[in-house]
Amino acid sequence: MRVYPRGTVVYKREKAYNGINLISTAKDGALITKMDGTELKRYSVNPMPAKMLPNKNIMSISSFRSSDFGVSDGIDLLEFDKDGKVVFDFNKFKFTEDRGYRPKWMARAHSDFQREGNSVGYYYPEQKIVKDGKTLLLVHDAIVDTRISDKALLDDVILEVDEDGNIIWKFSFSEHFDQLGFSEEAKNVIYRNPNLRITERPLGNYLDITSISTIGENKWYDQGDPRFHPDNILFTARAANIIGIIDKKRSRICYKLGPNFSDFTKVDPVVGSAFASIVPKGLPGEGNLLIFDNGGRCGYGSPTLTSPSGLLPFVRNYSRILEINPVTLAVNWSVDPRDFGFSIPMNGYKFYSPYGGNLQRLPNGNTLITLATEGLVIEVTPSKEIVWQWTCPYRTTTENLLKNNMIYRVYRYPYDYLGIDEEENEIQEIEDASYFKLPGAGDFKSVEITNVNRSRLSIDIDPLSQESESVRDLVENKKVIKRNESVVKYIAANHFDETIRENKMAILIYGAERCSHCEPLMEVMEVLLEEEFKDVSCFYMDLDKNKSFAEKHEIFQLPRVSFYKDGEKVYEFMGEKSYDEIAGLIEEYLLELN
Repeated sequence: MRVYPRGTVVYKREKAYNGINLISTAKDGALITKMDGTELKRYSVNPMPAKMLPNKNIMSISSFRSSDFGVSDGIDLLEFDKDGKVVFDFNKFKFTEDRGYRPKWMARAHSDFQREGNSVGYYYPEQKIVKDGKTLLLVHDAIVDTRISDKALLDDVILEVDEDGNIIWKFSFSEHFDQLGFSEEAKNVIYRNPNLRITERPLGNYLDITSISTIGENKWYDQGDPRFHPDNILFTARAANIIGIIDKKRSRICYKLGPNFSDFTKVDPVVGSAFASIVPKGLPGEGNLLIFDNGGRCGYGSPTLTSPSGLLPFVRNYSRILEINPVTLAVNWSVDPRDFGFSIPMNGYKFYSPYGGNLQRLPNGNTLITLATEGLVIEVTPSKEIVWQWTCPYRTTTENLLKNNMIYRVYRYPYDYLGIDEEENEIQEIEDASYFKLPGAGDFKSVEITNVNRSRLSIDIDPLSQESESVRDLVENKKVIKRNESVVKYIAANHFDETIRENKMAILIYGAERCSHCEPLMEVMEVLLEEEFKDVSCFYMDLDKNKSFAEKHEIFQLPRVSFYKDGEKVYEFMGEKSYDEIAGLIEEYLLELN
């Protein structure tokens, strides 16, 4: 059994976007906490998900239909104030008569919804409070459509309802099946098995729509691209492996990535995305498409060893976060397990949420990432430093999930949404989690090494990584190992501040692989420091891998070499210099011998 700390385990207040967190737990309701983990409110709803609206009310699902008859079918979609008083409810989509239950109206709401005035459900400066605003929600309908399958289907439907709960717009995905782009091979698989879910009457969840949001005001529409009309609707279909946009006025799909891997021509194929949204206007990266590339299993196609029938044959056992230009598909920012020190595929599962999760771009440029199946939320900076982390302490009570602390989504809102002060407790950080131990447990690396004749410890790549890493990763890791055995050490942007602070005299070389002058410069620096200046520390940062740092500090010409003394920059130069020239500069600016 593995033991982990729970609640808030990382909190760097000066780097985080501070506020309150609305956490959609699996079995413990909608929970609101401060950054330090202090619990402020808990509501007895079934949050799939819960969101705070611009008017500071909360919207969520009341309760679920029995799983004997439905798949995550929410009975009522409710809006309520902070004291729990309901001010809006919707349930009149389907009248159900389930065996053993009283007949009733149900919304059959699931997975996502949005209120007019806010395109994504989380806070951004340009959101609006719309009086009597309309509500967009995702619902289920049980149908039979022999064009798609001879089995009963769980059709995904988007509704728009007014303030009185009247349905004023409807989009049924089954009616637009031919616009989804399935190959004939995929259609054959869906016809035979449309991803059947076990209920009293099995239902084919062939799309599994998991997120919807309006596009909102954006630069692409302002530049004349009608696909990005603010009222159009972005959706993700996890099982079908599709990210698409619905032209709301014409009720047709006008933009699509997937379901075929060939559709991802300019970006590595996405596998089973459960969440995507356009970054709202007024936030860093506005207009970009944020994708939670969950991994797991998805799609329909050719038989494989893991999928002899061709059902869900696409498999990847780790998650990625992508921020792309939705027009050119250029990747502007990404996160994967390697950014946190986990090799792929050997340790990729340590950053992995095959079901559920969400992303939120914060006003300070950070990104909130919810790894739903891990019960884990992290806030990362553009340079991928984790500045806040919360791990869910609550377990589900479902018999086969006793050790599961899954959450659905987490959203961050300003303190004034709940009318509380900004005071937070100080969190005692673990200095080095790699060697964290309980009081009384034995110390690590506490004995001297006994040398064995003709033997020495390897500093090369380890054999398991050699088996599992890609060629590109192997080459990169060998470079890092080689560099870290020299006097010039690799660093990333998220370690810049502490590196400069902890080294009395430091030299930082900014370069990139494309820089033809960088390697000769570092070779000169290695020899110089080893021979003459052993008390001076030297570091190398690859700016192609730390682009946001380069932009922030306006470093465009390479190589650039900066000298730091007692945490302050005292000198810098660009380009190459000779051994004697650099020696003279070290003596003048770091040793102050002149």
